[in-house]
Amino acid sequence: MKRLLLLASVCCGLMMAGGAPVRAQLSAAVQLAREAAQQAAAAGGTRTPAAPASSTTQPAKKISFHRWALQRTSGILNQLQKNGDFATAQTALNHLCDETIAYARPSDIAALREVDFSRLLVTQLATVPNAETRMALLAYLRKNQGLAKTLVFLVKSQKSAMPAIYAMLNHLRHKVGRQAVEYPNLTAAICSVLYTPLTLRINENQGHSPDPVALFKYYVRYQDHMFFGIQRVPAELLIYVVDGGSSIPDMRWALAHYHSDSNVGQLFFSIRYDFGFLHGKKLRIDTAGFTLPNIKRYGGVCADQAYFASEVAKAIGIPSAYDTAMGNDAGHAWVGFLQSSGGQGWWNFLSGRYQEYRGIQGHVMNPQTRQQEPDTFISLSAQLIHTTAQQRWNAEALTDAAGRLMMLQTHHHAFAPPRPPLNVTEVRLLPRPRTVVETLTLLRRAVHQCNGYAPEWFMISQLAGQGQMTYQEKANWASALIRVCQGRYPDFIMAVLTPMILTVKNVNQQNRLWNREFMLFEHTRFDLAGEVRMYQAAMWKKAGHLNRAGECYMDVINRFASAGPFVLGALAGAQDILRQQGHKNRVLKLWEMAWLKIKPPSRVLGIFMKESDWYRVGKILESKLVAANHVNLAQKVQNQMHLVMTAGQAAN
Repeated sequence: MKRLLLLASVCCGLMMAGGAPVRAQLSAAVQLAREAAQQAAAAGGTRTPAAPASSTTQPAKKISFHRWALQRTSGILNQLQKNGDFATAQTALNHLCDETIAYARPSDIAALREVDFSRLLVTQLATVPNAETRMALLAYLRKNQGLAKTLVFLVKSQKSAMPAIYAMLNHLRHKVGRQAVEYPNLTAAICSVLYTPLTLRINENQGHSPDPVALFKYYVRYQDHMFFGIQRVPAELLIYVVDGGSSIPDMRWALAHYHSDSNVGQLFFSIRYDFGFLHGKKLRIDTAGFTLPNIKRYGGVCADQAYFASEVAKAIGIPSAYDTAMGNDAGHAWVGFLQSSGGQGWWNFLSGRYQEYRGIQGHVMNPQTRQQEPDTFISLSAQLIHTTAQQRWNAEALTDAAGRLMMLQTHHHAFAPPRPPLNVTEVRLLPRPRTVVETLTLLRRAVHQCNGYAPEWFMISQLAGQGQMTYQEKANWASALIRVCQGRYPDFIMAVLTPMILTVKNVNQQNRLWNREFMLFEHTRFDLAGEVRMYQAAMWKKAGHLNRAGECYMDVINRFASAGPFVLGALAGAQDILRQQGHKNRVLKLWEMAWLKIKPPSRVLGIFMKESDWYRVGKILESKLVAANHVNLAQKVQNQMHLVMTAGQAAN
């Protein structure tokens, strides 16, 4: 400390004698000296104190920031293994992480990755209740870095399940030995998903996850028969493989019959629909026993069809999801699954579902949290299929750093970590500020490392939703997302961009962004195109431009009447505008025209025809015709609906 104060005194003397350039340079030196003194005082016993000043003292050996950060990290973990003091280690690593965020140069992603990983590792292991197990897992994971990073980054959001996750890791490492390390993605996925037994409810039946060790051995034994293999599939995708509810014998049966079938969506239709259910009879599968061979033999309803296709996909190593949604009177189910071709991957949520339900937003179970979330949230994960583990870890660490800055800014907390010692080189001259610009810079680098990591995009969307991005920034990020998705992940584009666009206050600017999004969907995804038009209509209506709003509603009715349930909203909106403009006489014609444009439902739907938009709009039209004393026209509409319904019942 005396040496540092002496340095400051000498610098001040020289500054008084020298010119302005010298003064500025020495002022910086004084500041560095003060920061180093403050840092030494704040660090306490965590850093080696400087030797007393003397004429023989040698200057500290220069060391790169990367090497310094790794040495600090290793020292903290070594000390932890000696004393078992997780609280102290957590505090030290949290401080070091802030220093790394503040002072690491853009080229030094590796330092940020290693420090962030170590911080997460210690935080997660601190939740393990048994001290002996906790220390054993620390030594095990430090020795097996590939498995450690894969697991630590994968499960970081599962805070409440952390003790059970690490109990499963401890169980697996004892039961499968070295293979737990040789198959890190599989080990991490099983720990992340099957930390407790999983039960899937399919109407009156249930599927139960198999024993995790038996499941691990199944995938290792038959890995050559898995469609994508096992070792190279990222853990972020394998969680949609190991989350099944079938027994190991059922999985072997599925593998024997379908191992080369990549289009598992068509397996949805290979299960006969049990039409007796439509007439109040009990499903045959409910009494036969809920197994995959029995579903194939006896059939079922859409829930059983979707379950069968999803479970077969998992048995042959294809990530899949059981997708559900609620209609007007009943639930619907279909299957989503991963496909890949030409170095690209995508989730297919369309081929394994009935055409009538393609405009309904589906939800799938997040295997890690076991909570329902929109199926759009997982679509981008297909982009991970051809990434490296290091790219994914880098994206995670950079997104964590961006999240740290975002949190500090949201809560108006200061960000002033101490500067590294003077002998540390390759360091930022000034600390990174906690600004939106710097947060977006970190996120841009995360996207560059791995553009299929969904949290980075949702964080960008969140920043925009908080009003912290300019119109041009939103437009630029929208362009970046569109380039990444390139027509393969339209649902994800919609999920991320919609909150961003809604925050644009200028209606003309917002309209330009909506139109840009609309052009992506208008020829291939009528449901999303119709949804965009509904947002535009609401925007124009709120701004008082009723004619523009009416044009949007009519575009939905004219072009997308059969694309989704929003046609009823479009009709209600258009009807309201006609009434506000004094054109009540046009309302009836509006409903007549719309009903003629909607495609009648398939006859195989039986009694579920009443859920279709065609039927619902027809019933509203019928009532409006009766109210307007057009009894004959109302009877014609009723007769047409009866004819279609009768044909459906006869077909069943």
